Amino acid sequence: MNKKSSLKKLKMSTITAFRWYLALTFFIYGTKIYPGQFSTGDFIFDSTKDSAMQLAWHFFGYSHPYNLFIAFGELTAALLLLIPRTATLGNIIYLPITVNITILNYCFGIPALGISSVLTLMSISLLLFEYKKLRMIFLANPVIGKESIQPKKIKKQVNIN
Repeated sequence: MNKKSSLKKLKMSTITAFRWYLALTFFIYGTKIYPGQFSTGDFIFDSTKDSAMQLAWHFFGYSHPYNLFIAFGELTAALLLLIPRTATLGNIIYLPITVNITILNYCFGIPALGISSVLTLMSISLLLFEYKKLRMIFLANPVIGKESIQPKKIKKQVNIN
């Protein structure tokens, strides 16, 4: 086995491992929204004894439709990541969700900061692995037909002898 094929296999193995890990994580996150990841009910915030995380958890727990929206986004991204043909689209959906989670974790002192940072870096890495494909889709300026295709007119000739 030569060095080039070994590197290609390593790259493909890394991409597959990242995709599956990200998908599994969001399947877990997406399904735990249903029983209630966030606090619900009456809440009076006391800044002297309540944490910023408690405030965030009650804020997100206030709206059931919002929780369903979050769960739907996470589960959709996870499912798309598992299918090789849709994995890039799944990651494009995944990245803003995980960046949002990471920023919330930093801002509100939520202890899942490490895992959310790793998920964000893995998602960014997957996009970097797909740079050529994404560049072709989003940045390439293909020349769109300057000439229109005209049907050829066929002249019928009649030979009389």
